[in-house]
Amino acid sequence: MSKIRTAKTIMLLAAIYNAVWGMVISVYPQIILFGYPSTNFTLILLRCIGMLVGTYAIAYYFASKDPVRYWPLIFVGFTGKVLGPIGSVYYILAGELTPKFLYVNLLNDLIWLVPFGWILWMVRSGHLDGV
Repeated sequence: MSKIRTAKTIMLLAAIYNAVWGMVISVYPQIILFGYPSTNFTLILLRCIGMLVGTYAIAYYFASKDPVRYWPLIFVGFTGKVLGPIGSVYYILAGELTPKFLYVNLLNDLIWLVPFGWILWMVRSGHLDGV
């Protein structure tokens, strides 16, 4: 598979994943509470996060069509995938989150870091030209 085709496939998979995960969180936000008590406010915030995750699916879909042109959308996603785990570790160390929360980061952030970083590197170095 060519590099550009690989990049497009990665972004399409990210779009699908974010659409599904966004719907799951919007419909069943308790899934990421890991036993913490829920309040109406917490559930509303988590549903809003689900909607935001779903909007990333739209951005990733466009990036899947042309990763070179839409690299800034990939960069925004990459940045979030770096900052999310940093924030989680901070709050785990502060005693505000359980270490179980790292499962959320594993599935939503960490597994995408290398593929997104690879695409950004390939774009930056000019190896994805000729779309």
